[in-house]
Amino acid sequence: MHPARPPSLRPGDVIGVISPSSPGAPVAPQRFRRATDALRGMGFEVREGARTWSTGDSAGTPQERAAEINGFLRDPEVRAVIATIGGYTCNAVLPLIDYAALRQDPKIVIGYSDITALLLACVAKSEVVTFHGPTLLAEFGEFPAPLPYTRDSFCEVLSRPVAAGPLRQPSERTDQFLLWDAEDTRARAPETAPPRLWITEGRADGPLLGGNLETLSVLAGTEYLPDLRGAVLLWETCATSVSRVDQLLTQLGMLGLTDSLAGMIVGQGFRAPPEFEGALHAHLAERYADCGFPVVVGALVGHSDPMPTLPLGCRVVLDSARGSVEVIDAAVR
Repeated sequence: MHPARPPSLRPGDVIGVISPSSPGAPVAPQRFRRATDALRGMGFEVREGARTWSTGDSAGTPQERAAEINGFLRDPEVRAVIATIGGYTCNAVLPLIDYAALRQDPKIVIGYSDITALLLACVAKSEVVTFHGPTLLAEFGEFPAPLPYTRDSFCEVLSRPVAAGPLRQPSERTDQFLLWDAEDTRARAPETAPPRLWITEGRADGPLLGGNLETLSVLAGTEYLPDLRGAVLLWETCATSVSRVDQLLTQLGMLGLTDSLAGMIVGQGFRAPPEFEGALHAHLAERYADCGFPVVVGALVGHSDPMPTLPLGCRVVLDSARGSVEVIDAAVR
C-alpha cells in the first residue's frame, strides 16, 4: 500500500467543518465557537459545512451529509476537513462519497470514533492517507484552549512533510467529564498517564490502519475497509465489557481480518475503570499469546485526552525491545 499524501497544512489554509454522523454545533454552541476560534487562532480559515447547525439523531440524511463532505472535497480552496464529532451513522454516507475527487486532489481528512468509517473508506477507495485525530467539538473546544499535546501533534503531523517519528506517551491525561456549555468553564483535572505495556514482544513494520473497534466491525466484509494484511492494526473502544470487546475481535477473526497482521496497537479505554483495563490486558495477553506479532496496549489514542494525530496508511514500526512506536513515513507532502 502506497497511498497518496495530501499537501501539508499551512497558515491561511481553509479547513472545512463536516458533520458526517451526529450533529455537532447545536449540542454545545459555546464550545463550538471556542473550537473554531482556536483553529483561527492557529492561523487557519474555518468554513462551516451546510449541516453544521442541523439537529436530530444524525446531522441530516445520508445524502445531505455526503453532499456537505463532497462539496469540500471538490473545492480546491479547502485543504482539510475536520469532523465536528462522532456518533453512530457515518457508515451510511460511504456509498455517496466522491472518492475520485479526493484522489484527484488529496486533502487532509481527520477525526476519530464513528468517523473511523470515513477515514478508512477514503484510504480504501481514494488511496489517500487520512488522519486519526481530534474532532472539532471534543478536542479543539477544550477550555481554555486545546491541550498542548493534542495541538502540537496536530500541527507537527499535518504541517511538516517529514516522518513524525516516535509516538510519545503523554505524562498526563484527563478523563474528567465536565458538561459541555454548562460546566466546561474550567480546565479539567489531570492525572498521571499510565505507561504503554507490551503483552507480546517483537518487531513489526507495516501501514497503520484502524480506529474505533465498534466501527471497524461495522465495516468488516465491505469494500470500505482497507486490506489489513501486513498492517499494524490500531484499535480503541468505547466498550467497558471484556466480553463485548471479545465479541468484536472474534468477528474480525472469523472474517480472517486479523490472520496476517504485522502488529497491533490497543488504545486506552474510554473513561474505563482501572479494573476494566487490567482485565482487558489480561484477556488480550491470553488471546494473542501465540499470534506471532507484537501487541502494545494502553496507548493514549482515540477517546483519550490528550490525543495524537496519526496518519492512516503510513508505515509504523513497533519494537518491543526499544519500547517504541514510530511513524516512519511522512504523512503530508
